[in-house]
Order: sequence, then C-alpha cells, then structure tokens
Amino acid sequence: MELVSKMKKTFSPRPKREAKEKLNIYTISQLFNQLVNFQQLIKSMYEFIGHGQLIKVDVIMDCIRMVIDQMMQSIMYDRHDFELQLNRIKEELDKLHVRCADIKIKSLYPRLIKMDLVINSPPKELTLLSIQTILESIMNEPLRLIVEKTKGKQTKIKVYSSNLFNIDHAVSYVGKDGNKISGDSYMYENFSNGQTFIAISDGMGNGEAAHKESSEALKILKCLLSFNIPVKTAIQTLQQLRQHSNTEERFFSLDICMIDRERQRAMFYKNGATPTFLVRDHQIELINLAQLPVGVMVDQVVDHVTLNLEDNDILIMCSDGIIEQYGNIEQLKQTILYQVDKTPKVLAKSLLQLTVNKNKGKIKDDMMVLVVQYRRQSIVQAQYAS
Repeated sequence: MELVSKMKKTFSPRPKREAKEKLNIYTISQLFNQLVNFQQLIKSMYEFIGHGQLIKVDVIMDCIRMVIDQMMQSIMYDRHDFELQLNRIKEELDKLHVRCADIKIKSLYPRLIKMDLVINSPPKELTLLSIQTILESIMNEPLRLIVEKTKGKQTKIKVYSSNLFNIDHAVSYVGKDGNKISGDSYMYENFSNGQTFIAISDGMGNGEAAHKESSEALKILKCLLSFNIPVKTAIQTLQQLRQHSNTEERFFSLDICMIDRERQRAMFYKNGATPTFLVRDHQIELINLAQLPVGVMVDQVVDHVTLNLEDNDILIMCSDGIIEQYGNIEQLKQTILYQVDKTPKVLAKSLLQLTVNKNKGKIKDDMMVLVVQYRRQSIVQAQYAS
C-alpha cells in the first residue's frame, strides 16, 4: 500500500494550465529506456532469487521504491536541463543570424553530447566554426561537428562529444575442464550519465548454477546503476536480496570497476575478488580490497578505491581461476609485462592461453581475463560528410 500511495503522489497531481507542456521526444525516449531497464530488473530479480522461493516483501518493495524515486528524479532533471540548453542554443544561433529549422537533442550528459541541428541554408566555413565555438561554450567541452546535405536548401549538422579518451576492452574465458559454460560472468556497459560499468562475478562452484548466479547478479547491478543509484547502494541491495532469499547458503564474488569518463577516474569495488593489475609506463601496481563475497554478510560495509586515470593505462581484471595457477603474484606480473604491448583482445587471449599451458592444458577451474585500455584521442574539428 505504501508503494501504491507513493506512486499516486508521484503521478496524480495535474499541472496548472499555464505550465502544461508536451513531453519532448528526448524525455519520452529516456522514459522508455527507463521502463525497459525496470522490466529487466524485475526479471533478473526473479531469476536471481529463484523460482517459487520466498523472500521478505519489504526487501523487494524497498528496491522498487528506490528505483521509482530515482527514475522520476532523473526524468525531471533531464527535461529541465534539456529546456534550458535548448533555449540557450536558439538564442546564440539567432545572434549569428543562423535560422534553425529544428534542434533534436539526444543526450546532454558530459562527454556524451549528441544532437542534430537543421538549418535553412548551407553554412559557410566561418559560420560553421562559429557554431562550433558557441556550442562548445554552452556545453563546456570540445565537440565534433559533421555537416550532411539534405533535400532542398536545408542542411543537417550532427554534433557529438569529441571524447578526449577512448576505452577499449576485451575478454577471454573458459569453463572448468574446457566447458563452454563458465561460472565466471562479466559485463561492460556505457551508461548515459558518463559512467562505464565493468565487472566480473565468480559464482559459487562451476557450471550452469554458478553461471546463472553470477550473470543475474551483474544484470541486477546494471539495471540499478542505470537508474543512477550509487554503486554502494546497488551492492548493498544485492547483498540483501541474497541474504533474505529462501535458498541454500550460497555466495559469489564481485569485481567492479566504474570509470567516470568526465572526471577521468576509476573506482574499484571488490567483494571476494582478486587484485586488479594496473599497467602504467611498463610498471605494474596492484589494486586490492579485502572484502567478503556477497552473501556472507548482509550488513557488510562497502568500500572502494579511487584511481585517477592516465593516457595508455591498462587495467587487467581476472577471476581466481587465473591467479591460482601461478606460484605467486610476481610470476603473473612478469607474464603480463611480457605481453603488455599487444592489443586488449590479443592480450586477454594470450594471458588465458599462457595460464592454461602452465598446467599442461588442464583446466581445474573457471578462468576469465578482462583487459581495459584507456587512451587519449585527438580533438577533431568540424568537417563535411563525404
């Protein structure tokens, strides 16, 4: 009943006539994406808890209530920000005597700017540079403009963030005894708020049950994070879902790297996870946290480590099946240094193959290697589409 009343308070009040406006396409698109994520969250929670299992209702209600609150806050913020920026762009273009027939803003998040401008006449090179300067001043970041010809006299200008950094990633894995199904799962997701979610989860044991446990846990995390819920809160919610579900005692590891593309930093959360290897200037630094796996303690304090990223940084995350094949961590560090000049795809594949070869081809546990490379990009000026 509390959830129902909460939803009534959120959706029932009608706006005054003078303030009533149609939702723009940008807001409707955001709402649709949020509803799709909400549907995925409910489905993943159902799979994670178990068919026919019992769980305290307040745990589910708290999770749903939190998501609905964040969903509404996000939509209202996006709409308000959209209107402010749209009006400012129109005002500045009018000063240049540029008549804009249409402006479609698809994303306003830092480093993820995306919009289309349709103007009534082909822009001169000087005008195009002036438009770029104005937009960069409003958005407070370097932008890339691409001019496309359209039917008639109108011209479309596509505007994108000229990202200063690019994130490349690759993963390589194998199940125990060479099985195609692995208890290790991974996820890589770019969120519209400028965050990149990278994670590995090692389910308890091997095979189908472990795979389902780890993969559904990551899906729940992805859905919660897509609603701008803090990582710490998302992990605590996952701990509660696992602790209060009426299943046999099980636990799993979480190894999370959240990259803030705007601030150029990474935050690491580790629950029963192995160290992350940071390769910088051919030196290796270990990033580690001593925290219990999810499912062991419901009230465990969630901690994290923050790292400022630099050009050409390489992050290597792996499951315990990799670590345990080496006599000590120094051997694995040396193996990484010998392979570090390769692309992320080749590096991930090479590290996995070398680890398997160490034990004469015997695969005693699930193994997974995830490689992330962070590289600086050059800024691209306005250009005409070919």
